Amino acid sequence: MSLREIYDRTFDESCGKSIDASECPECDGRLRTDGGETACEGCGLIVDQYYFDHTHGPRVFEEDPHSVPRTGGKLTPTRHDRGVSAEIGYNRDANGRTVSGKKRRQLHRLRREHRRARFESKAERNLSTALGEISRMGSALDLSWSLIEEASQLYRRAQDADLIRGRSVEMIAAGSLYATCRRRGLPRPRDEIASVARCSCDQVQTGYRALNSELGIDAQVVTARTYVTRLGSDSGLSSQVQSRAYELATTADEDGITNGRNPAGVAAACLYLAGTEHDVAPTQTELAALADVSVPTLRARYVELTELA
Repeated sequence: MSLREIYDRTFDESCGKSIDASECPECDGRLRTDGGETACEGCGLIVDQYYFDHTHGPRVFEEDPHSVPRTGGKLTPTRHDRGVSAEIGYNRDANGRTVSGKKRRQLHRLRREHRRARFESKAERNLSTALGEISRMGSALDLSWSLIEEASQLYRRAQDADLIRGRSVEMIAAGSLYATCRRRGLPRPRDEIASVARCSCDQVQTGYRALNSELGIDAQVVTARTYVTRLGSDSGLSSQVQSRAYELATTADEDGITNGRNPAGVAAACLYLAGTEHDVAPTQTELAALADVSVPTLRARYVELTELA
């Protein structure tokens, strides 16, 4: 589970920097970015490497009828202003020189007024809080950035449909993230979303139901095959065992023995049966704990799979 800060790595289109630090962690020297490497001018320590150079604009030829404008980074729905807001620095100016104490106090006052003027209404302030929550939860669950952007866009749709009124911002934000996982068919249960959210599991379900009833979430069916890879990786089983378990889960889905049953329990039983065939099976208690099912449930699915095999 990733616990990193959601905005600790950025990219500056003007100078090519990929980190916010301006001083060397070893000698407190000045950092300079050149050719994708951020190094200290004093001791030569390479702090960060980023080999994609975005500083150069697109190639423009004389015969082109129109010039291609270059206006900075792309817009993102994960920020309330879509990523076009300004940021005021701290200790150095645009040329990298250390500013005086008087200038630092002035920058502090400017940052304070800038924070106060960022939001035009309470709705925009709530939107910023919700999008920050979605980014934080997605980072904690190690979800992809495209999924976080899709969840943020879903929350914007909910706000436009006036679904936030009478409901907590955290509940709808967690419901948007859970609904996006359901739309992509990812095996992310409600209790896992609630473990990193600032609301309970029942509130996550309530937020999802509100979104589903008003916006019509196209949720995908979560099958046992979607759980096999995740449970196999968590249990440390080999790729051969996981491949065999995937074949068993596919057969179980085609024959209909997974209908009306917990897909996580069926996936755990497939892994246990595949492990016994390769003489590397973990205990039923370990697999049941990973799948969040009881041992009798896993054993019952195992018996059904042995009869099928």
